[in-house]
Amino acid sequence: MANTLSQTRLYHASQIGDVLRIARERASKPEHRTKQRMAEELGITVARLTRIEEGTAQVPLELAIQWCQIVNDHTALAKVRHIWGLDLPATNPLLQEDMLSQLINFRRQATQAIEAIAGLLDISVQLRPGDNVAERFGKELYEHAEEILDMKQATESLLTSLSLNWGLDREKLRRSWTQEALADGVLVTSVSHYEEIKKEQFFSERAASL
Repeated sequence: MANTLSQTRLYHASQIGDVLRIARERASKPEHRTKQRMAEELGITVARLTRIEEGTAQVPLELAIQWCQIVNDHTALAKVRHIWGLDLPATNPLLQEDMLSQLINFRRQATQAIEAIAGLLDISVQLRPGDNVAERFGKELYEHAEEILDMKQATESLLTSLSLNWGLDREKLRRSWTQEALADGVLVTSVSHYEEIKKEQFFSERAASL
């Protein structure tokens, strides 16, 4: 996938109100299209909701995410996360309506990602102590990394398509994934755990600099 853009954000923060307004006005459930019902479910006043949609009031990320979840708008949620710099731009939702195409695309992206991993492994065996990877293998590094990034977008698009077409419960999936990841010991489980990790990193880096 060639990159022809000089910027990484496709939508501006000033557009968040429009994104949320469109999500509400086009909600799948008629009751969620009214300002009164949305304000009640969000726990805010209708006046504040109106100001958010008009762009005259700021909206916290948590509220924007809750808004998108209430109206069950995966595209709006992706746009919100992109505006906050948390994710890639939203995939065209029309593409996610075709389950077969999503499965075929994911298989193709997975194959390309595996080939990219082979390329990165090839780079790794060529490295010498003190090598600057970005300078020596810059072009190859970014080409392979982009194929891997494509997998992130393809994964999210496929999961969304599974939710829309086959009724996949994303929250149930996240709970199951979290439980398995906890059992595997790969997650930062608490603030104190995070502090322990940072202390270990700090003292390790300080020892290496002496």
